[in-house]
Amino acid sequence: MTPAVQRSFDDLGTPLSQVTFVVLDVETTGGSPTSASLTEVAAARYRGGELLATYQTFVRPDERIPPYITALTGISDAMVADAPRIGEMLPSFLEFLGGGVVVGHNVRFDLSFLNHALESTGRDRLANATVDTLALARRLVRDMVPNCKLGTLAATLRLPHQPSHRALTDVLATGDLLHALLERAGTFGIVGLEELLDLPRMVGHPQGAKLKLTTRLPHRPGVYWFADATGDVLYVGKATDLHSRVRSYFSGDTRNKVGRLLRQMHEIHHRVCPGPLTAEVLEGRLIRAWAPPFNRQGKVRRREPGAAARNDVPSVPPPNGATPRSGPRRPGRRRRTWTPEDLSGAPAELLAPFAERVAELSRMQRYEDAARVRDDAERLRHLVVRHRSVESLRRSGCLVLLIEDEGTVELHDGLLVERGTLFDGAPDRTSPVDGGGLDAAFAVTADGHDNERLIVAQWLRANADKVRVVASDGPDGMSEPADRIPTLGELCAALAAGVGPVATDQQAI
Repeated sequence: MTPAVQRSFDDLGTPLSQVTFVVLDVETTGGSPTSASLTEVAAARYRGGELLATYQTFVRPDERIPPYITALTGISDAMVADAPRIGEMLPSFLEFLGGGVVVGHNVRFDLSFLNHALESTGRDRLANATVDTLALARRLVRDMVPNCKLGTLAATLRLPHQPSHRALTDVLATGDLLHALLERAGTFGIVGLEELLDLPRMVGHPQGAKLKLTTRLPHRPGVYWFADATGDVLYVGKATDLHSRVRSYFSGDTRNKVGRLLRQMHEIHHRVCPGPLTAEVLEGRLIRAWAPPFNRQGKVRRREPGAAARNDVPSVPPPNGATPRSGPRRPGRRRRTWTPEDLSGAPAELLAPFAERVAELSRMQRYEDAARVRDDAERLRHLVVRHRSVESLRRSGCLVLLIEDEGTVELHDGLLVERGTLFDGAPDRTSPVDGGGLDAAFAVTADGHDNERLIVAQWLRANADKVRVVASDGPDGMSEPADRIPTLGELCAALAAGVGPVATDQQAI
């Protein structure tokens, strides 16, 4: 089971209180940048709700300003006669903009003219993050106003500045609107830039009203679980950032099963963990204890890795095509249960018959059958790797590990030692968040041991650069020497060279 990649708190971007927003607005001679020109550009820089600086300049257009534009904006040809051309004003504007987050009301209109001007003067388009107050208003205050025009919003929300179709005045009104909307967004737990950028999609989600359930989730690693109205657990998951991970269900995940999950979800519970390994182990224990229905559906299901030694893989087909091509069984599809004793044997001897069969089928030009046998061999090889990982941990004794971003972790024979009250028992699925008593079904029973050892082994393998062994009383620590497991390609090459089974090297898996 490969750990899912989750965004950390740092990945959310700068906290909103530290974001530099640059609100901008343009006035033009028409509605399209391909047939009209800029006449005025204004911007204001904000941080932490404070107005830091403003920028305003007229721009001399390539054509005369139409009378109806002059009537609308008050900008005449005489006012822009001595103004800089677009290529002359862009350097000072870009310096003012810097790396700030661009904000505008229907910001796509403003950016279309600015990017057209940049490209026409041989410059790159703006790459700044953008926030559209129009999109935010449609999600956050649409039920309070007859429409989401800037003038309507400014009047209804009683903003300090009212727009007037002049760039700087409209910028200041948009800045007021931005901060009014940020206050409202705070009720949805918005604390980072990434979350703000996702907010229009999240609030517009069919289950967006349930976003309020995520507001108290911390930016910490841990385990979360969704429960329905009766308290039954629907799904258990882990996260390196609980707040970000759970909120992502309302933005980027469009799978049908996620929609069904959110419709049934009534409560969100969580348990903070010291780090990602602890969270992964706790997740596995809760899934075994509760068997939530959405953990058993499709890709959401966590495969029971404890069944590694009991898995079936098609056995090697009989030689010389003895199994007929027609009939209910295809060549190479007979099943065999591989026991722990089988998987502990010499890997080359286990895999050599598959290599021989692949070579034979290839000579017969039965390439599809050869490909199926190759895939079967790779599944068997994977079983061997998993089995040996589990056995190595089983015999590792007491291990004390120092894990980056988690601290000290202790393993006894590959099982995570309970720390404080975290593993004293499963959180009661009907209790308040972070509360609850012991669920008897939560105890790690014999049939769950290998499941947990495999979770631990695979996590340690995937994060080896973050782990340091502090102490070990086992004979070989975590890396017990074992025969190297050859690939099928190596076995086939050895057969082609006439040297028989591949010799095995003594090294850690």
